Amino acid sequence: MLYNRSSSRGRGVHHRPILKSDRCLWFNSRVGAAMETQHGNAREYYRENSWRKEIRRQKGKKSIWIAYLLWLIGGLIGLHLIYLRRDRQAFIWMCTLGGYLGFGAIRDFFRIPEYVKDVNEDDGYIAELTARMRGRKQPPFSVLRFVGEILVGNSWTYLLAAAVPQEEIYGYSIVPLIHLAPLGSAVAVWMIGNIGREKGDLKWALLGSLLVVPTSIFHQPLTNLGAVLSAVLLNWKGREWRREPYTRTPICKRLATFAVCGLLFSSLWLSYLYFNATVTDKHGERIKLRHAAKNFMNSPMFLEFKKNMKAIYDDANENGWGNAWSNFVDSLDPFGEKHALKVLGLRKGASQEEITSAYRKLAKEWHPDRHKNEEKESASEEFIKIKEAYEKLSTIKKERAWKNKRSEEL
Repeated sequence: MLYNRSSSRGRGVHHRPILKSDRCLWFNSRVGAAMETQHGNAREYYRENSWRKEIRRQKGKKSIWIAYLLWLIGGLIGLHLIYLRRDRQAFIWMCTLGGYLGFGAIRDFFRIPEYVKDVNEDDGYIAELTARMRGRKQPPFSVLRFVGEILVGNSWTYLLAAAVPQEEIYGYSIVPLIHLAPLGSAVAVWMIGNIGREKGDLKWALLGSLLVVPTSIFHQPLTNLGAVLSAVLLNWKGREWRREPYTRTPICKRLATFAVCGLLFSSLWLSYLYFNATVTDKHGERIKLRHAAKNFMNSPMFLEFKKNMKAIYDDANENGWGNAWSNFVDSLDPFGEKHALKVLGLRKGASQEEITSAYRKLAKEWHPDRHKNEEKESASEEFIKIKEAYEKLSTIKKERAWKNKRSEEL
């Protein structure tokens, strides 16, 4: 038994025993005080943490003016969408040049204010969105989104099929992989179906594309139905609201994901261009693009161009880039003087007398009246060229003479 030691000693006072009820009261008082302190600290921590979260949210808010500026600079490649954390839509814009030749980017011009409210979690916008979610189990059907899923799905199916090499690689043929091309439509439909506040289940998109794979083995054009079936099944069974808030993924991770996806998409194009792309000449004969490119590097036109570029580079190193630029512009013959001299068969710096003499000689030779009926048309064209060359050179000579006279008078 415990005793109360707080009473006076040596005074003949009996020590009162501490009862069990007293100990409970003491323990409860201590625990209560500790809990009150803990609750106070928790409330203070919650208030401080909420305040910090609000500061971070205010700092992370997106500006509508920056969004429009990025739209103006790179709307076709989705720069404004990357800024507004709509990464899937931005990737689709990059692959389709602004949503099929800029139509999607033009639509974004009117939708940017809504995108900004969405990413900033504007109170009014969230309240309106919550009311719509409560009123409808599924998002409303969008014709534009549905058509976009089919178009992009078909284009990705064609790209996957075109990227499969038609020739053997290290002795092995992978041509049968072409029958898996409809899977590209599933990825495209799923990606478009997960843009914004909507999300779709990948399994329904895959199911739609896989249903086409067996039939495409016997009839290749049926692969076009993969995008249609994927879009129908995703919008019918696999579509729902995205109720959770956007995740704040670090920009480095987002850009790394963009880089990986971009490399995969570019590799498909490179595979097509290297293995399967062909060039057709005027006789209807086909040649691989890689062989045509190699032959072009050895063509007289490219060799002449290479020679001129080397001459400009050497001139720049010797006389400076300012003079090199002037010589480059002069080599482009902006006034047509070099071409006119070539038509008349004259050298640079020819006098007016030489120009007139060459014109009279050639005009007499190519006059249409001096040629037979079947040659009159070609002679007439050549005669017109000679006349235009003479008039151009004469005009240039007169203007230069007038400028020289004015400069001497000044």
